[in-house]
Amino acid sequence: MLKRGDVVKLVRVIAETHEAEIGCDECFEQLDIFAETELSGAEAGAAMPLVGDHLDKCTDCRSKFEALLAALRGT
Repeated sequence: MLKRGDVVKLVRVIAETHEAEIGCDECFEQLDIFAETELSGAEAGAAMPLVGDHLDKCTDCRSKFEALLAALRGT
């Protein structure tokens, strides 16, 4: 049986679903460009909205992105 928190999360994910989306593989393929755009001071989410949207929803890809940023920053 689903817990209330699981149902709330599922409804939120469904509500945030867009007609055009990318999966983890495609996001990962573009992650380096997204990170370089972010580090350049540009708004990466505006330049690459599908990647930004995926990172907002996927904690695994978000973790990889944050690790890549840290590595590129040397921290």
